[in-house]
Amino acid sequence: MCRLLVVVLALVAGSACASGGTARPPAAATSRTQPTPAPPSDTASPLRQRWLDMFARGYFPGRSGQLYLVPREGDIITERDPLYAFMHGSPWDYDTRIPLLFYGAPFVKAGQWQDAAAQQDIAPTVGALIGAPAPATYTGRPLANALTTAMGRPRVVSVIVLDAMRADYFDQHASVMPTLSRMRREGAWFGETRTTVLPTVTGVGHATIGTGTDPRFHGITVNNLFNRATGKVQPAYDGLDPQELMALTLGDSWNLATNGGAVIIGQGGAMRATAGLVGRGSCLVGARKVIAASYGGADGGWETNPNCYNMSEALKPFVGRKVWEAVGGTHMGHDIASATKFRASSLFQRFEAEALMAVVNASTVGADDITDLIFVNMKGPDYAAHMHGPDSPELRETLAELDRQMTLYLALIEKKAGPGRSLTVVTADHGTPGEPLPGRRHYTDEIIPLVNQRFDPEGKIIQYYGDAANNQLFIDTARLRSLGFTLKDVAAMLEALDFLAAAFTEDEVRAAQAALRR
Repeated sequence: MCRLLVVVLALVAGSACASGGTARPPAAATSRTQPTPAPPSDTASPLRQRWLDMFARGYFPGRSGQLYLVPREGDIITERDPLYAFMHGSPWDYDTRIPLLFYGAPFVKAGQWQDAAAQQDIAPTVGALIGAPAPATYTGRPLANALTTAMGRPRVVSVIVLDAMRADYFDQHASVMPTLSRMRREGAWFGETRTTVLPTVTGVGHATIGTGTDPRFHGITVNNLFNRATGKVQPAYDGLDPQELMALTLGDSWNLATNGGAVIIGQGGAMRATAGLVGRGSCLVGARKVIAASYGGADGGWETNPNCYNMSEALKPFVGRKVWEAVGGTHMGHDIASATKFRASSLFQRFEAEALMAVVNASTVGADDITDLIFVNMKGPDYAAHMHGPDSPELRETLAELDRQMTLYLALIEKKAGPGRSLTVVTADHGTPGEPLPGRRHYTDEIIPLVNQRFDPEGKIIQYYGDAANNQLFIDTARLRSLGFTLKDVAAMLEALDFLAAAFTEDEVRAAQAALRR
């Protein structure tokens, strides 16, 4: 056993052991290059306040945890599964700086825009262009300086979310992305776009893009949460049910405004992406079914909730198993012979793009002057980066394949809508970290014993800390109190770990939320 001295304000020092990190004595120099954070009781620095505000925008009672962690810049908290060697979720630039690009003359004023922009601005911007009613829940605002209605309204708008697509990929990998690079040159590029919500994960990002508002209003706070009523962990949109989405998406608003006259399509690599973008379909009172599906199932097929959505017949031939079996179950030297492993290959990127184009081609998109909406999640960059990292040949090949498919997609949309009659929005839900230095990759199963040994040797106070990207612990607060401790005690202990920059309690996040502007 290694010895770990944890010095905590107003707490008795104790010992613990894990390979994931050591405690930081308050007066000692840290081995990290980042500055030592202030303890929770100190006056919050501007950086700490920014993190707290990001968690506050992402907080929804009953769905968020009780403790909120910020890893130090350059440190990764992840899981043992080799498919997730790299994990996003933090407030650092590599996880928060994302691309935002509007492409499509004559609706776009081309240029490099330096305005600060956020995911919440996308739905209001597109909504203003097409004349959609603005839901009262919007916290974003139209980026009106980049778009124009002088030439009327587009017949087709595509909102394409490239999952985990860091903004700097457009520079780092420009040579394998000629089409996306051209779109950047010819379109309106917002180079100062960042996520403003924590955690930076798929479910949260897509719902924020789709609704134009924060999780404090739309309700999707994490990818996976602990339900205290059932005592079980559940994913966002449990059972493919979109009704936990608490705010209207742009798709919902347009569905209602056109009485189902607009063709609305949603498709993605997971339901937590698809539903957050496209909305609730006919599971919204007064609305009609829309076309929506997501990748899923042991064979790598497609699934939907038939109560809310229609799934296109064009998806039936698209089964992942056919693809990985056709190449002998390996690609670029990796085993891809399962629905989950397949996702981390460039073959999956081609598969999901071809499936999307089959659905669009089979639809009546662009057939009349009612603007049709296509909401897309391209999950390929995320899965490739999770397993191989942002500097890997596997990620680079995935981006090259993505660019090839983007070329084909733009040609298809022009064919369906007509030349100069479409708008394409390209963005991301979050970024991804690079390869950490030795000793700076940490695991949830190393942190849990530290908390248990200090506060509850029986190991019952942590109800859930299984999704590292959440950066949240779900705590049995009644048991914690019965043991004579508070959340502040646990937060102080966690913040003393040398790989954490901050730890906040639910009370702190609630108080910060009350102080937020709309």
